[in-house]
Amino acid sequence: MAIAVLFPLFDHPAIEERYASWQAELRLRSGADELRFWPHGSMAADAVAEVLAEHVLVVTDPLLLAPRGIGPALLRHLHDADAVVPVSNTAAAPSQVAALPSLYLTLRELDLLSERLAETAAGTMVVTWADEDPALFLCRTELLDAIEVPLHRALAGKRVAVSRGDYVHRWASMRGQVRDDLLSRIPADAASILEFGCGEGSLGAAIKQRQKCRVAGIELDPDAAAIAKRRIDVVYQGDTREVISILHERFDWIVGGDIVEHLDDPWSFLGELRRIAAPGGHLLLSLPNIASASIIADLLAGRFDYVYMGLTCVGHLRFFTRKSIEEMLAISGWLPVEIAPQDLPITPPAQELIGRLEAAGVPFSREDLLAPGYYVIARNG
Repeated sequence: MAIAVLFPLFDHPAIEERYASWQAELRLRSGADELRFWPHGSMAADAVAEVLAEHVLVVTDPLLLAPRGIGPALLRHLHDADAVVPVSNTAAAPSQVAALPSLYLTLRELDLLSERLAETAAGTMVVTWADEDPALFLCRTELLDAIEVPLHRALAGKRVAVSRGDYVHRWASMRGQVRDDLLSRIPADAASILEFGCGEGSLGAAIKQRQKCRVAGIELDPDAAAIAKRRIDVVYQGDTREVISILHERFDWIVGGDIVEHLDDPWSFLGELRRIAAPGGHLLLSLPNIASASIIADLLAGRFDYVYMGLTCVGHLRFFTRKSIEEMLAISGWLPVEIAPQDLPITPPAQELIGRLEAAGVPFSREDLLAPGYYVIARNG
């Protein structure tokens, strides 16, 4: 039976968002007979007006990661329901949230997990859908012909089958995260704090709620910067390197959560940060580890997949291990206080790789392979 994909028209100034939408579209094309785009705010009936296929796979989240061939997979569970939705790592509807057997850190690990769920989590649950956005659903095209509501609300009141064996990944907001992991590393007596790449200012707002302090932020994305301006003391909208070059205020703590790896010259940039750091002031960074067992296992399988965010974020220009982090601090003049591995459960593919290395007697650094990334604290000497 023919399936059309309805994909939202999407554009964004940042490469991370643009690439994520290209990647989502590419994976969803598999198993589809036609692909059509719908503009934001389209009514359901208007979006399917020219669709010829009998069934339609509707996408409302342009950044999601779905298994290839998810359209035909969902179609097998439609039966007499009005629509079928997959489960996901996060969803507004509780019935759509998956119980995952393990963590995944790369696209290959996500693919392996999706295959495992397809084999072991068979069956559906039929629910009456409320008003939540399902991110992706499959239905008969005729269902949408007379529905004059936006596509993300088209299932309200409908009988929807939730397929437990079909899994899609939905990303958190790259620029809206609070980053509790960084918050816990900033002392309560810090009086002046600068966060470069502050996003929507969620971390800064949490710091200000916890203690009396001044928080400044730098953010390239204008929409995120506009939100941040309502949450923290001052936000400079623009390129971090250009803003730093004209700043003269001194800060007790300078924070960069997964930003340095997006810069072409992080060595000079970190050196320039010392100029606006108070004497004895501190730098706090989080950095991904290219030596992570998850990435090494992917490479051994011939994979290195860029994604929206995470270990292999498409915006990364530089890649680090613990040793190269130490060298970067030395070059830029910061004195290392702590380089601590991030604490996440090991994924099954990473565990398998380590087990095979041990069994083969191959020498390796277990500590470096286990770390998905590092928290770095350094002092302005």
